[in-house]
Amino acid sequence: MLPTKILAIGAGGLQRALTHEFVHILNQRNLYNGGIFVGQPRGAEKADAFNRQNGIYHVVTCDLGGIHDIRQVSSVVGATTLATEAGREKFYAQAENPLDLILIGVTEAGIAKGELAMDVLDETLYRYFCQHGTDATLCVINTDNLRNNGDVIRDILCNAYPKRSDNYATWLETNVGFLNEMGDRLVPQVYAVPDEVKAAARAQIEMIDELVTYAEAMPATPLILEDLDGMLRVPFGELQDYGVIVSHESIEPYHDWKLLLVNSVHVPGITHKGTLSGIDYVNEAAAHPTFAPHLERLMNGYAEIVEADIPIAGKSAKAYTLEFVDRIRRVKDDNARINIIETVKLRERAADIVRSPNYDASTELFKSDFAYSFATVLRFLTPHAISSLDDYRGITDTATEYEIRDPDRTIQDVLRGAFGASLTDVEKRIEDIFSKAALWSPAGGTPLRGLHENRDFIQRVVHYYHRLVNGETCLAVLEGINLGST
Repeated sequence: MLPTKILAIGAGGLQRALTHEFVHILNQRNLYNGGIFVGQPRGAEKADAFNRQNGIYHVVTCDLGGIHDIRQVSSVVGATTLATEAGREKFYAQAENPLDLILIGVTEAGIAKGELAMDVLDETLYRYFCQHGTDATLCVINTDNLRNNGDVIRDILCNAYPKRSDNYATWLETNVGFLNEMGDRLVPQVYAVPDEVKAAARAQIEMIDELVTYAEAMPATPLILEDLDGMLRVPFGELQDYGVIVSHESIEPYHDWKLLLVNSVHVPGITHKGTLSGIDYVNEAAAHPTFAPHLERLMNGYAEIVEADIPIAGKSAKAYTLEFVDRIRRVKDDNARINIIETVKLRERAADIVRSPNYDASTELFKSDFAYSFATVLRFLTPHAISSLDDYRGITDTATEYEIRDPDRTIQDVLRGAFGASLTDVEKRIEDIFSKAALWSPAGGTPLRGLHENRDFIQRVVHYYHRLVNGETCLAVLEGINLGST
């Protein structure tokens, strides 16, 4: 059995189809000899399945054309729930092992003081320090795609949590490498995978696998790690044939490109428009005859701004983003999985475009496409109920209700009651939202100005949002844009 050298807070599919699979490959190539112990933050079903299956599961590489590969992965050596005190103690006990790495793979909503995953990380690091002393070193990787995600984790632990001791505070600052990371692989929820693909996978897998993970083929650059001080002992950099990069220089330009040119394809690019139009799946919305040309224009415009603002030598922003547009059209994935935590996503994936010095040089059509895209997310975040202030449900253009799951209620509260509002009323609401600098500044980072200084953008968003809350559908408004009539 492999020795426990890595702890993972989070049991999701991206972990299983990215870092866990890469650790498996390193072990298979005799480049590493370490296993992963998993803590499941909510519930126990995945932890129990890991233990029943002795840590073995399968990654099925597939798309709408069927299965292309199945890999059995055996890098996990144990698991527990973190939802109970007994489960957390079992996880903390793993700190007795000489560890190389702690992975934290929860969504943006879980990266804050007081959230379970961060509390567990704080306690795990302290126990590791107590067990191994001031000379011990290890790394932490946050595998969710926040900008400067390693720095975010460090800042929260060092500044928001109580100082346990001077020695521990010094150790946390000097001996723990909080690595910035960029990960990229489409991993849809199992329920979104076509039944025929799941049936074919079951026929080929010679065990009952409750953790089978469906994913697209590895993209050209699935994992980039920023290891400025050379602290990482897991040799991910040996996987150059998989496109993995371990850099001793800042990866901020790569991370910016990922957020602005890949993640933006989803939000604000396509998923909210699809949901509001009654289209459940990302691939269907991205290939829709009205949405498809708009999405390509939108991301072309993004690419021109991003390449001017953040050039990366030898790389084409247009090729990078349009490759992802093609990828999402080939993998069945549901919009609902992605439509969550919108405030953070708009800040990370759209605010830089609004503030860009190169915005003014964009085409009029791009400016319309971009404002319309932003307005559709605001339309999605608009509660349908007026009387009940704790009712955060929206309604689609096809009269289907849905839960608004963004935990930050600021935008939702400003927009409540906007259906049927006058243009003047809408303008006041949008101005209020865009002028709230805290919404558009990174948590714990340098405060940035609001988005209200871009008057052209505001007026365009006001125009489209007013139409969207006064009876016009997302598709109807976009058809006008496609025809050159705004």
